[in-house]
Amino acid sequence: MVVLGVRLCSLITIPAEFPNGNELGTEIDSLCAEDLRRVVEAPAEKKALLIPKLKGRIQECYRKVVLSSDAYKAHMSWSRRLSLRTVDIEVRPSIHELYVFKNPAVMKQLRRLAVLRAVARKEFASSKGFVGSRTSLAYAEELSSDYLNSAGKLLGYPLCCIKAYVNDRLDGEVNVEARASMQLRQIDEEIRQLSVHAYFVRNFFPCHPTCRNAIEIGRSSFRLLTDVDSRLGALYFECLRKNAKNVEESPKLSQLYRQKMEKKIKNN
Repeated sequence: MVVLGVRLCSLITIPAEFPNGNELGTEIDSLCAEDLRRVVEAPAEKKALLIPKLKGRIQECYRKVVLSSDAYKAHMSWSRRLSLRTVDIEVRPSIHELYVFKNPAVMKQLRRLAVLRAVARKEFASSKGFVGSRTSLAYAEELSSDYLNSAGKLLGYPLCCIKAYVNDRLDGEVNVEARASMQLRQIDEEIRQLSVHAYFVRNFFPCHPTCRNAIEIGRSSFRLLTDVDSRLGALYFECLRKNAKNVEESPKLSQLYRQKMEKKIKNN
């Protein structure tokens, strides 16, 4: 979609969104198990010294496991073949974001996004009145309107959908995933089939399944990919269907993910 000019930039979270992401994550966890055990069993006064060592160990294992994987090599190979640029940004020691873009000017926006993320994390980490889970603190940028707006525009999301997402995240009472899932379940099957194009990329939550702006992006992408090769169009349409299904099931998937992350970072 970046090559075809539909989007300025795309993003994949690695290794989670690789086909064998679970296997790669499990391998990293296994390699770092002894280091994690030392942190868990250490007296409180020694944890401050051991935690940075654990972080370094995770980063080392990430490089060893992920950067040598076939999935990572395939993404980098195709990016080069398509004359695309890539930037790998560490979100957590074992979680990175791989941004893919064509226009070199995007680098300036990515640097600004990194600054906004750092500012958001610093502000929430130092907030005396912060209330929330350790998972929320780990991804404090999800509570920053500046970060969310900048990221949404960079990734080519419609402004109406960005606004709805930001409002839901900052409202505190409305859950983005629950709202998007309910909207899908409340429309009839005929409209649902027509709305599948609104889910033009994975992990995108349109303001509504019938959002004209989101649907137009999906339809344009489908047409362009089909023009390149009918098989690409067919594959993309299947992705649209899966994206919509994932949004419908997102509350359950989000709950499972949060539980996994809380378990993983509770001693970090």
